[in-house]
Parts: sequence; structure tokens; C-alpha cells
Amino acid sequence: MTFLQLIASLSPVISVMLFLVLLRLPASKAMPISAVITALAAVFVWHMDTNMLAASVVEGLLSAITPLTIIFGAVFLLNTLKYSGAMDTIRAGFTNISADARVQVIIICWLFGAFIEGSAGFGTPAAIGAPLLVLLGIPPVAAAVVALIADSVCVSFGAIGLPVTFGMKQGLIQNGTSMASSYFDAHGGSFDGYAQFIAHHMITMDLITGSLIPLVMVAVLTGFFGRNKSFKEGLAVWKFALFAGLAFTVPAWTINYFAGPEFPSVIGSLIGMAIVIPVAKKGLLLPKTPWNDFAENDNNADAGLHTEVRFSQLAAWSPYLIMAALLVLSRVVTPLKAWLSSFNINITGIMGTSLKASFATFYAPGIFFVAVCILGFFLFRMNAQAIKTSVGVSCKSMIPTIISLGASVPMVKIFLNSGTNDADLSSMPVALAQMLGSSLGSVWEWVSPIVGIFGAFLSGSATFSNMMFSGLQYSVAENIGGNHTIFLALQGMGANAGNMLCVMNVVAAATVVGMAGRESEIIRKTMPVAICYALLAGTIAFVWGGY
Repeated sequence: MTFLQLIASLSPVISVMLFLVLLRLPASKAMPISAVITALAAVFVWHMDTNMLAASVVEGLLSAITPLTIIFGAVFLLNTLKYSGAMDTIRAGFTNISADARVQVIIICWLFGAFIEGSAGFGTPAAIGAPLLVLLGIPPVAAAVVALIADSVCVSFGAIGLPVTFGMKQGLIQNGTSMASSYFDAHGGSFDGYAQFIAHHMITMDLITGSLIPLVMVAVLTGFFGRNKSFKEGLAVWKFALFAGLAFTVPAWTINYFAGPEFPSVIGSLIGMAIVIPVAKKGLLLPKTPWNDFAENDNNADAGLHTEVRFSQLAAWSPYLIMAALLVLSRVVTPLKAWLSSFNINITGIMGTSLKASFATFYAPGIFFVAVCILGFFLFRMNAQAIKTSVGVSCKSMIPTIISLGASVPMVKIFLNSGTNDADLSSMPVALAQMLGSSLGSVWEWVSPIVGIFGAFLSGSATFSNMMFSGLQYSVAENIGGNHTIFLALQGMGANAGNMLCVMNVVAAATVVGMAGRESEIIRKTMPVAICYALLAGTIAFVWGGY
């Protein structure tokens, strides 16, 4: 590989780093520019077939429809809860559980955040959890930091499993064929079964790495933001923190094992809350004296706690409970799954190439979100103005996301399909894999999750990190004789860790707590945690070996 070809193969990474990170352009501007640069590099340096390039753009646009419907549905549901007043009831319920800030952080960000991640994904948990913490009196920057750290392990199964079922699936497709097709026969004959096997490796490693995250969260909370700057004050709740960690990871492991990667975060978090909240209310596994001693306090922190509560907790939570039930039934009840899947739209031979795309019209979770929202209109007796506001705000908020995803997915598709070229070159990710594997293959267990972090940091999404680098991870395993499944699992775990510090999530979390401009401070707190998480996962994988 020449130096120019190396730069061209890195064009998605370099351009995103330049425009999104260094120049701090919004994603709606940075991603289209990066997509154009990647396309130019593919044509003029990689000599990619122009018809394949155009088909890749079309494939990317069609592939973006599924995540866009899910994001819209999630945002729509959140706004429905907000403008109906149901979110005030949910907020008030949390304040009655415990006066200890360490407990509040674990329940709201680790467990409730995992539920939101499983339902919506795409940075939503931090944007919801951080403001809730501020309302409970936790300093804004501290709230943003712990909310971002919490939004990591659950990302494996976030947005109804999209990081694995969509991100990795798309990332492993080159020229219309999955690189991992040789594994399909051993796992049910399709990528869905193999995705469950990959996720099994991820959550198994997270029984150690993930279960430690709540303890890390409270240590960061007291060590950096407590009045005494004492990590010991956070570690004092180690029994409760480890209990809460396992209360999510063990159910998540079990659900993935029996039902697949689409709803371990949704159901696992509900089980975790059902187990942990009663323990917290009784003060079990906790010191006798609650901790709430911050160096910085928000004098207006409790301003939102006196909002009139109009609904019962069951009524307020019912849309999420119904959503979880619909997801489970549509994925577990075989006749229902088959009927919903029969409405899928499949497009093959895009522009005369081998590329194809599909959209699950009724099987995609987005339609469930919309149905639950309409039900919420009646359940919460929303007036016409509240409904209009909920719909309008949701639609308006999607414009930047549509632009960002409408550019990001085609960019990744160009990157992946660049193997069809006139220069007799491998595709860009394969060429990178050959170079990286030859130089860093001996320590790839530790490099692999760092690659995943890098992808999420740049793209703002674990799903897109997996899209961009799953093919690379698979090719490195091919080149050095490594375990394909473990390397893909490490890619996913690295992408999870990257969620803690990706620019989009950090900006969103900082903005919702009124701390825009302090993003670098937040990243400095979350980056060491992300790297340690990734390296610990790599160490476990190294010991695990060829399983």
C-alpha cells in the first residue's frame, strides 16, 4: 500500500476527525463533507467503479431508513411523555427511592438509562438521565459524566440490538455478500443467529467488565465532584454497586442466550430495577449515612421537583412496558414474527450491481413506538395542542439526524464496497486490516477494542463504529489466524466504550444540563474509564483464547 492509498483508505476517519472533532462542525455539516471526501478518494485514488460507488450511495440511503424510524419513534415517545406530564411522574418516583446521590446515580443512569438505551439508543440515555440527576441536586458536569459512563455496557443491545444486528451485519457485507457467511450454518442459517453468538461473547466478558461500571461511576462521582474529592466515599458502597452491576448483566446474559440481542437491555434493566430498587429503599448493602456532599451545588436543583404529579407510576411507565411487551412478542412468537416480516420491502440488484437493501416495515421497532405514542395520546388524555407540540418537536428534531445519517451510512458503504475498482486493490477496510494485522497482529486483543472506541468517537454511534470496522476486525482475524467472533465482540465492546466520549453524545449531555462549552472537561473524565474498560476486555479475551 502506497502512502497515498493509505491516506485514501483512512479518508473517512481523517475527514470526520478534522471536521467534526477539530473544527467542531455539527454532524449535519461534518458528515456530508466527509462523505464527499471519501467518495473522491475512492474514485481518484482507489479507482473505485463509479457505478458501484453510486449504487453504494443508494444502498446507504436505503439502509438508513431503519435506524431513522427507530430514532424518530424513540424521540416521539419521549416527547409524548414530556408534553403529557407523564415524565414528571417518572421523575418524582425516583426521588422517593433514596436520598443517597450514589444510589440515585446507579438507579437512574445504570438501570433506567439501560432501559432507555435498549429502547432508543443513539445517545438518548445521557440526554435523559443527566437532567434527572441535576433535578435531584447533582452538579451538572458530574451528572453528564456519570450518565455518559453508564451508557456503555447496555449499548451492546441498544436501540433494539442495532449495534450488532444492523451495524455488524452491514459492516460485514462487501459486494453484496457477508464476510461471515461461513458461520451461518452453525448458528441457524442466517446472520441473526451469528449475531446472538457474537453478543454472547460480549455480555460474557461484561459479566466482569460491565458489572464494575456502577462502582466506577460512584467513585468518579465522589472522587472528582465530592467536596472531599474522595474516591473512598464512592467505593464505600461497593457491595450495593456490584450488586446493581450484576442485577443487570446477569439477566442481560440470560436473555441474549435464550432470545437474542434485541432486548437484553430493555428486559434486563427492568429486572435490574425490580431487584435493586426494593433493596435501595430498605437501605440494604448501604452505609447507614446517605452521601450527598458536593463541592459544587446547583441552587436551583430542586426547582423541578414540585411539578404536579398527574398520573400513577404504573400509568406513566405503561408506554415503556407496552413497548417492551410488543418487542418481546414480535421477536419470540414465531407466527407473529413471520407475519410481521412478510411485509418487508427487499430491493436487490441496485443499479445492476450485487448490492441489496431491505426495510422491515412492520417488524421494525419504529412502528411500535408510533403505535404506543398514539395510545399515549388517549391514555394521558392529551389535548390537541400537546399532541401537536409533541409531533412538531419530534419531526423538527429529526432534520439534523436525517442529514447526518443520510451522509454517514453511504460514506460507510463506499468504504466497504471499494473492493470493486480498476486498480486491483482490496477494499479499503481489508487493505487497512492487512497493514494493521501485519504490524500489530500479536497484540490485537488490545488493539481491537481501541479501534471500536475510535470508530464510535468519530461517528458518534456504536452502530456506525461497527459498520465501519467490523469488516476490518474480521479481516485481521483472517490474516493472523485469530478468533473472528472474539475480535468482533471486542469491536463491539470498544464501540460501547467509545459511547462514553464520542463528541455527539458529550455535546448532547453537556447541552441538556446547561454546560455547553465544557465538553473537553467531560471527555477528560470519561476517556480514562473508556480506555480501561477496553483494555480489561482485551485482557479477558486474551485469557479466553480461542473459545
